[in-house]
Amino acid sequence: MNKKSLFYGLFIGGVVGGVTSLLTSPSSGKEVRAQIKDKKDEWAGMIDEVKVHISDLKESIGTLSQEGKDTVLQLSADLKASFQQWQASTEPNNKRLQDEIRSIQHTIEELEKSINSTNTTNQ
Repeated sequence: MNKKSLFYGLFIGGVVGGVTSLLTSPSSGKEVRAQIKDKKDEWAGMIDEVKVHISDLKESIGTLSQEGKDTVLQLSADLKASFQQWQASTEPNNKRLQDEIRSIQHTIEELEKSINSTNTTNQ
């Protein structure tokens, strides 16, 4: 459910409930009108206060989303830098391992040749 529509629903429900309770009270018409006048000013003040709070909330949300965006961008840059640093630090080991693998492959090839030549000679 949309928060904005929920807020409007609660606000309108409160106003309707307040007016209904004033109109159904056991007071005379003159007293009810005086009460409505008094409450009208009170409600107007409350509405103005809610508008100010909503404006502050919008501003806070905007600031928070910008700060979140900046934080995510910074985190992304930091992670990229860390990964590049890790990659650079493991580069010598990678080259050494590749050299060892090539050496092992070469040894295996020589062993296979030796075995094949021994088998050929024995036959």
